[in-house]
Amino acid sequence: MKHFRAWAEGRNPFIVIFALQIAGFAKDYLELSESIKKDKRLEGDVSLPSVKRWLKLYQNHKRVVRILFDALKDINDQSGKIVEIAKDLGSEAEQLQKMPPGTINIFWGQLSPEERKQFLQDGLNKLEEYKELLIDDYLAEPTKDEKTAFRGNLTKPEIIFFLRVTVPCFSLYGVYPLRLLKMAQQGDDEALEKLIRLDKSAIFDPKISEIIHHAQTLRERRKLSLIRMAFTCSPKVKTDMRAIKCNLGGLISHASIAINQKLPAIEIRQLYDALAHDAGQDYIDPDLV
Repeated sequence: MKHFRAWAEGRNPFIVIFALQIAGFAKDYLELSESIKKDKRLEGDVSLPSVKRWLKLYQNHKRVVRILFDALKDINDQSGKIVEIAKDLGSEAEQLQKMPPGTINIFWGQLSPEERKQFLQDGLNKLEEYKELLIDDYLAEPTKDEKTAFRGNLTKPEIIFFLRVTVPCFSLYGVYPLRLLKMAQQGDDEALEKLIRLDKSAIFDPKISEIIHHAQTLRERRKLSLIRMAFTCSPKVKTDMRAIKCNLGGLISHASIAINQKLPAIEIRQLYDALAHDAGQDYIDPDLV
């Protein structure tokens, strides 16, 4: 991964980690998109939990992520280390977010200069370790036993929800499932169509059921037609690798802007080229020619 390391040199570690994870998702994104288009599921024909339990997962993103992390951690030692560090970083970030306004400044003011320096260094060391583990794991192909170990967890409701709803919702629509659900509940017809295309069980949500009920009562033909079409169709997806990488590149750009470390389009293109070169494909990414 020397070409990626060269690309990453001098860049903010947060954006380097995010860029590698998102760009590296392209192959899985393609497989997921093709399965959605063909109305097939990566986890196979697995029975869903009760509607009540399923709909609760929209409100319980943390549980979904925790169960997913537990499944990933069991694959191998490397995955276990990555997951543990990710959990630590996530937990620390969550604790900071929960602090009342001004508390962080008080906490920081109570530290000596040496303690502040050590605090920052500890965080940077953890980020660097996480980054190195991701880089080392990037080109590693999972063994047959590792694939079997992971697929053994695919029957868990939380992981089925993650594969069927969370990933396609975020990658196709750019929002988390709960946000899409709330938009649909508030009368956004476009969000309602996207939601039903993605998850037919969403019609059993009380507020969505009320919307459908009133549409029938008031004979809102356009909305009823939209609902019928959405219910008989899958999400609108492109199974073209170039389009997928461009979409993922957009997410990387958005994230870089959010932390005031904007990556120009040419630098994101250079990221893809570096990863392609490290993978032994070419000096430039063949999917973006």
